[in-house]
Amino acid sequence: MIVNFEDQARLQYTRLLWRRQDFRERFLRHWTDERHPYRERFLEQQTLIEEVLSYEARDDESLDQKLRKQGKSLRTMIREIPPVFGHFWVDSKK
Repeated sequence: MIVNFEDQARLQYTRLLWRRQDFRERFLRHWTDERHPYRERFLEQQTLIEEVLSYEARDDESLDQKLRKQGKSLRTMIREIPPVFGHFWVDSKK
């Protein structure tokens, strides 16, 4: 389970924003933008990242177990959530 407080904060904060349709669309535009350095990596893991962000926070242990059956873990998937870069995050607001 998540033991790193920075990882936990990143997951919870991103999930909070992910629940809003406008932010979800903005994240997706930002993460798939050709200027984003983690674009390819995100596209490879997009389905799992979206699942992690959409999952109910109170049930993270079952999500971790599910991911482990696929050779992943919640902790590794949290680290796959791409960062947001201010210089073109602003551009993705459109």
